[in-house]
Formats: sequence, C-alpha cells, structure tokens
Amino acid sequence: SLFQHHTYTHGGCRHMSYTCICACGPNPAIMHYGHAGRPNNRLLEDGDIALLDMGAEYHCYASDITCSFPINGRFSDDQLLIYEAVLAAQIAIISKMRPGVSWPDMHRTAERTILQHLQKGGILKANGSIGDMIDADLGATFMPVGLGHIIGLDTHDVGGYAVGTPNRSERPGLSKLRTARTLAEGMVLTVEPGCYFIDTLMDMALSNPTQ
Repeated sequence: SLFQHHTYTHGGCRHMSYTCICACGPNPAIMHYGHAGRPNNRLLEDGDIALLDMGAEYHCYASDITCSFPINGRFSDDQLLIYEAVLAAQIAIISKMRPGVSWPDMHRTAERTILQHLQKGGILKANGSIGDMIDADLGATFMPVGLGHIIGLDTHDVGGYAVGTPNRSERPGLSKLRTARTLAEGMVLTVEPGCYFIDTLMDMALSNPTQ
C-alpha cells in the first residue's frame, strides 16, 4: 500500500501493473507468491531477506522491478553470496544486450554467471566445468524461471512467440522463457535473473548423477 501511495502521489501512476508480490523468509522461492489462496501474511523477522516485485502503470505502460534486501540492514555471508551472484548476472546481461543478440543466449549467460558464483562460494562442489553443469541443466535447478519478458502495454506483453520467431525450447530453464527471439532495436524487456533454493528441485538434482 505504501508503494501504491508513493507512485500515485509522487509519480502520477493511478494503477499498478500487476498485484504487488511481497515475500520474506522462505516465501520468495514461491513464484509470484501471494494471492487469495496464499496471502502475504508472514511477519517480517530478524535475519530475513525481503523480496519486493512491484510495478506501477503510467499512461497505460507497465513497469516491473524486483529488489531484495535484508530486513535488519545486514546481509549474512550466505545471503551476500547469493545477492552478488544475481547482481553479477544482471550486470553481465545488461552489458551484452544489443540488437542481434539471442535472448536464450542471454538466459544461458545468467545461468553461467550464477553457477560460477555458487561454485566459487563453495555451495557447488561439482568436479565438472561450468559448461558441464549447463549441459546437465543444473542452471535450471537454481534459476527455474525465464530471464525476463517483453514489457509494454502489458507486464507480460505480446509478441514473445509470434509467427516467424523461434519456437519455445523444451530444455529445462529455457522452456520457461517468454520469448526466444533475437533482440531488435525498439524492443523493451525486463532483466530478472534469480537464484532459487527450492527443496523439490534440490532433491531432484542431488538424486541425479549427471548433476
């Protein structure tokens, strides 16, 4: 409600682009957390990370920004490792985005960057290379969502898989992309890499000898 008030009174945005997603503790691992069946009713606790995924609509155009921060103002070592992994992935993507670049390639870049940080931080102890991890779809274990999406008059705007554009991949991770297009001048996309620790996916990876 504070975000809605601020964007209206200070930015002239009368509407939200979508229902605000506000999660803390373990709940950010639930995609698009918070709805009538599972409301955002968890109390903020010391040591939690809060995830805020919110966007205001201005003159019918949508925005979409996600940020994460520690409730008490201080990252733990593990929290900082994950935060910096995702930040590095976002910076890497933004530095490479230009007309002619494949969006699935950008998704792979995000996966690769996050895996590199997890390996360097000691979370991943795999003997193989980062390339081997990508080939085994381990990147999708930690980033089971698409890198981003086209945004415009709608938050998840149309045109992702338009006629004459590349088809959706069937590979884990890549299959979640909302577009597989080659970037062109004038396109607007969000850049939203993430690193998730979801028990079910962790168990599946640990039981898979290729991962």
